[in-house]
Amino acid sequence: MYNQPNRFLAMLKVAIENEWNANDFYKRLGEDTSNRMFKDYIKHAEDDELEHYKMFQRLHYQLTGQYHRFKPEKVMYQSFEDGVKKAQKDEFEAAEMYREMLFMLPNQMAYQPLFIAMTDEMEHATRFGTILGRLK
Repeated sequence: MYNQPNRFLAMLKVAIENEWNANDFYKRLGEDTSNRMFKDYIKHAEDDELEHYKMFQRLHYQLTGQYHRFKPEKVMYQSFEDGVKKAQKDEFEAAEMYREMLFMLPNQMAYQPLFIAMTDEMEHATRFGTILGRLK
């Protein structure tokens, strides 16, 4: 049996890294389209991901007394459409992970950042789905 607080902290570290990497990914993806609506949708997700990163780093600090350090990874994609598909898939996966984390909260201060991020990720997935629908 695994230790729930240790599992939560491990998942939080993954969330921190994923949010940082998504912010960078969306900066690049937004540059790959001239469509104003697409740019706005992607910029909205980009800005939210940075806020999630900050919230999760604060939570990590509150739980451990230190910020999570890591080496960022560059998200790769072949085309704008492939990038949007990857973004939507990643957003759905993040929402599912945050929902799982909500069931293992180490304390009440973890609830708000996870709930905000979970609902934002569902919104982002919807926005990316809208972009995909307009590409067809």
